[in-house]
Amino acid sequence: MKDNLLLDTIITDTTKTAIDQVLESTSESFGHLLTVAHLDPKKHLRHSDLREVDLTDTDLTGYDFTGCDLRGARGIRVKWSPETVNLTDALIEGSLFAHRMAITAALANPEIRQLHRRINGLSWQDQIVWAIRNVRRGVPDLDRNRLLAATLFERTTDSFLKGELLKYLEKSTSEGDEEIYDMMLDVINGHSTDLHLISKTIKILNESQAFGRARLKSAVEALLTSSDNRIVALAIRFLVSVGTKGEIRELSKFALSRRASSLRYAFIGTLVGRLGAGYDMIARSPTNKDLRDINRGLPAEELLILIRNIRRAYLNEQAGIRDGTLRDEPRISKEFGAAIEGNFIIEKLDQMFARLAEFGMPRIRIPQGT
Repeated sequence: MKDNLLLDTIITDTTKTAIDQVLESTSESFGHLLTVAHLDPKKHLRHSDLREVDLTDTDLTGYDFTGCDLRGARGIRVKWSPETVNLTDALIEGSLFAHRMAITAALANPEIRQLHRRINGLSWQDQIVWAIRNVRRGVPDLDRNRLLAATLFERTTDSFLKGELLKYLEKSTSEGDEEIYDMMLDVINGHSTDLHLISKTIKILNESQAFGRARLKSAVEALLTSSDNRIVALAIRFLVSVGTKGEIRELSKFALSRRASSLRYAFIGTLVGRLGAGYDMIARSPTNKDLRDINRGLPAEELLILIRNIRRAYLNEQAGIRDGTLRDEPRISKEFGAAIEGNFIIEKLDQMFARLAEFGMPRIRIPQGT
């Protein structure tokens, strides 16, 4: 008996050590890491701490997550279903598992199942009308109706109908609504190539600041591995808009090394837009106003045109302020006013290029003798 207990202890310690090695590895495939660590997902993961694990591109069929802490688990192209994965006693709040498990539980309720069948039998136009009337704040049985709308979302293959149902589900939520967050994780996983749905999902997350920056960031990061560059660009814009300087700098290594220029420009455009109108101006070609290629410096003749454009924009703003025609905030004046008036615009531009470099942009040097 003692020998058996000792053997169990040895196996448990070995398993825990192997799992720690998996979680600390830089490999991006969770399933592959389990294979490398000689772990059997049908028995070696039970009661493990797998918080925030990225399950991208993992087929979870047959996995036993009994008693696991899976809070925050996320990813895209994760193959799983409540029928093929054991989640007994697992903690799944805020994970890609939570929404679908809630839907499964809802459809086990005879009342919900019967209502679902009736509404699901309607035309897509009538389903949208039903959502408009019944999935909004203040209506009776809102919690039940939201579950019904979510089941309709899961069962339909029509992207437009999914988008409309998602829109009304979002409108019905309150601040920090965990159910909508869980649903967004499920949408990200299951629809990572659907531009229409991912655009809505990112918009919903962006407007739901109560979830916290770290959680929003982790929810969207998996989309950086989408096969659709338009979706990767959406993810880059979102992550730059909510990231810290360090996080943006780390993201720059990914975004600025991409072969697709649209991804580089998604990073640059969002960053300079976040920093202000002055930064947007210096990041663009002074001749055609397109974002400048990061691998190209700033020739002396373009620098002179840039300075001329800045002075002209400043004078136009000042004239608008004087005659009362300026309706917007004087952004160029705020950024460059003191430098123009003090005649140190070259130094100001050098400081701005240095600040962009702090966020991972290539350092642009002011041409000598300018």
